Amino acid sequence: MRSTRSILIYGSLLADVVAFFHKPLFSTQYTFPWDFHGVQLPLITFLSDQLRQGRLALWNPFSYCGYPVFENIEGCFFHPLVFLSALISSHTSPDNLALLLEWITVLQIWLAGIAAYHLFQELGAGRASAWAGAIIFQTGGYFASQAEHIGAIMAVAWMPLAWLAIVKLRFGLYRGWLATLAGALGMAVLGGFPQPTLAVFASTVVLAFVLVSLRLGRVQLMVWTAAGCLLGIALAAIQFIPTAQLTQHSVAKYRAEWLGTGGGLYWQSLVSLVLPNHYNLFDLHRFNGPGEITFLYLYCSIAGLALALIALSVRHTRYVAALGIMLVVGMLWMLGDKTPLWRLVYPVLPETVRIGIHPEYTYCIFTLSLAGLAAIGLESLRVSGAIRILAGIVIAVDLYLVGSGRPMNTASLNNDPPVTRQSFEGSTQLLSEIRRHVNENSPPWRIDTVDANINWATCATITRVPTANGVSPLALENIIQLRLFLHDGYRWGWYYPVEKAGSPVLDLMNVKYVITRGGSADRLLGSPKYRHVESLPGYELFENLSVMPRYFLVHETKRAESLAEARRIIDEGAIDFRRTAITAQTVPLLSGASSNGADEVRVTEYLPDSLELSVVSSSPAFLVLSESYYPGWVAWLDGTPTPIYETDIAFRGVAMPIGSHVLRMQFHPGILPWSAAVSLATALFLTALAFWRIAPARPVRR
Repeated sequence: MRSTRSILIYGSLLADVVAFFHKPLFSTQYTFPWDFHGVQLPLITFLSDQLRQGRLALWNPFSYCGYPVFENIEGCFFHPLVFLSALISSHTSPDNLALLLEWITVLQIWLAGIAAYHLFQELGAGRASAWAGAIIFQTGGYFASQAEHIGAIMAVAWMPLAWLAIVKLRFGLYRGWLATLAGALGMAVLGGFPQPTLAVFASTVVLAFVLVSLRLGRVQLMVWTAAGCLLGIALAAIQFIPTAQLTQHSVAKYRAEWLGTGGGLYWQSLVSLVLPNHYNLFDLHRFNGPGEITFLYLYCSIAGLALALIALSVRHTRYVAALGIMLVVGMLWMLGDKTPLWRLVYPVLPETVRIGIHPEYTYCIFTLSLAGLAAIGLESLRVSGAIRILAGIVIAVDLYLVGSGRPMNTASLNNDPPVTRQSFEGSTQLLSEIRRHVNENSPPWRIDTVDANINWATCATITRVPTANGVSPLALENIIQLRLFLHDGYRWGWYYPVEKAGSPVLDLMNVKYVITRGGSADRLLGSPKYRHVESLPGYELFENLSVMPRYFLVHETKRAESLAEARRIIDEGAIDFRRTAITAQTVPLLSGASSNGADEVRVTEYLPDSLELSVVSSSPAFLVLSESYYPGWVAWLDGTPTPIYETDIAFRGVAMPIGSHVLRMQFHPGILPWSAAVSLATALFLTALAFWRIAPARPVRR
């Protein structure tokens, strides 16, 4: 009987969430909106492509002149369901990937609903009431509005399970629940979105503290919580450690400067609890609210809000108090710098903490707390179980009619065609012509843009058109420093299109073609540096006549003691990149007599994470590779290991003796195997812990 009830409850929760997201799940004309196609899908597409060729995606050669893509947590490569989706797509069709990702995202929302159901039961709600509360959480507020950020959803989907584990551990060390807590937190990290992941970790710790403070748990609960957090991070070490390394080499370490006072939801977002379309969120052409629409939708149904208020008003239990405190904590955090408390506390936090806080993504705490209060409020009503089930159905219908198929969770492919393998902005001609030109060289020439669609930078792994630009808050710091010669900006910026098209830095980056449109084309037409190649649908294509080869030899090096000195040398025009390379270390150019032959560099092999060059030098020289410098790259000259020098701020260089030689480079990130070993060891430990059954202390009845 119990198993039948569980099947009915779990099945109805699945039906509810699948019905809510039915358009992207079942129709080829709809998909998740915005960043799903501009951030996550391009990265995971590259993973799928590499798996198809029997390789793990380590280095992305299409963006930023090369990038350690496995370290970018936004790609969530090591999330088991994401990896499985990429693997299935690699053996079927690339066109299946978006749909697979949408399904695994929705299924995780369903798992969140199941965990929420059990959590609310532990907090005093009956089956029907807990079921209604789970419906509120899985199709209201947070999940209904964050479909564009599947990483945010995949992180928060594990929050109810983490909270449930805390509640289960409140009176004793159940080893299975400690393993569950660590597993849930580890999966939150692997979800690929640090800001909501921080909310999951912090809210879990706060909940434990609240339970202890209200005498709903023993003091030891704080110890188990800390252990769960550490084990969760260790479980996700395969992603956590490489991302930490990338952060130190990227503009992410300056994120606090970009955040300013920290950000947060506007107070006006609270209006959506009662009037979800008050700012015309459901019509992009009429939208008139502050900020983004995805941060103005908190709706959890009128009935859900009313039931939560009933719980706070009439159900004076310590569990209600605990959820009420979590509700207030969630509200204060999500409002961020719109509250005096935040403006007082945020500036004194360490910078390493501030760069990880993004309060807009933390209203999941508010939504889960409100859903729990609604479940307890429904339980407090003196009505039959059938009426409670009817209330849950009414709530589900309300959330469906109000929130399903709205701009914040559904996009029409007819109105806004995404970038695909075959087309860009819906044009097959545009993409095929750009590819034809860049593929005239091996490796392909890079492109850049002036006043053009940002998707040339975001979707390079899909178009397979290499670009010197990119869009990622984890962009390598030094490549951004080079791009600041092309566009005025800040050191924390991560997307800078070409503004100063005459800069020699563009030549150094191996940018052969520049794409532009509108009035910006006139600037290039009047420059002797550019030749107009052809007019394409919506764009003009120009050739950079002064482009430099991807790999070339120079016979002089100039050492710069610091990044500031290197920038000064370039700013003053005191260097000709074709003759001299700037290096971060002194390069011992090998001595030897000059020959009468000419210098030559020929590419014999080029793969995403390795390359081989045949080099002929007429005298001792320095080989410049306009490929991003990063730890993990190793080189062999004629089979003997040789050092790689940081060159021209962002690139690689190798000292070359006179004569003919073969240079091979490969990306061997040593950080990956040992971080994977930590994850594997932790997974084995947690598995053993889960099956190590020792009875805990008898729970204290409250």
